Amino acid sequence: MVYYKKGDAIVRDSEEKDIEALKVNMRKEDIAEVWASHHHTPEEALKLSYKNSVPCLTIEKNGVPIVMFGVVPETLLSDRANIWLLATEGICKVRKSFIKHCRGFIKSMLLQYSILENHIDARNKISIRWLKWCGATIEEAKPMGEEKLPFHYFYFRRNNQCAIQSH
Repeated sequence: MVYYKKGDAIVRDSEEKDIEALKVNMRKEDIAEVWASHHHTPEEALKLSYKNSVPCLTIEKNGVPIVMFGVVPETLLSDRANIWLLATEGICKVRKSFIKHCRGFIKSMLLQYSILENHIDARNKISIRWLKWCGATIEEAKPMGEEKLPFHYFYFRRNNQCAIQSH
């Protein structure tokens, strides 16, 4: 299903073949983060996220997958989920459009889950800035993961939706 289409940029349901395109071109910040947190390769991180996400979405530009994102429910009946996004440098080609609409995607995910949460590598400054812009609450960094590097816990809460309005 296609959720957004403007020009040559599309947001649609992910397909397993999207993993192939992203795993070889993943942003260095995302590669460092999935390694520091779980010692996952880009392919392992994408496969696990794809397999467990409800929903799992792909952004493509000119027919090429450049971003995968979604939410992984904590449990089958939980109203909490881990939100995630892994991208190639191609995200720069849709940055303006993506930023304009990402709050709407978060808002729609908050209709199903009351809390969207995860951890972000403290070195990933661009993504931290984006999360703040989207309305995430970001806590102080603490050592975690396989490498015991500083990660920030962040979350979006359904009752914070006043800060998450689509434009």
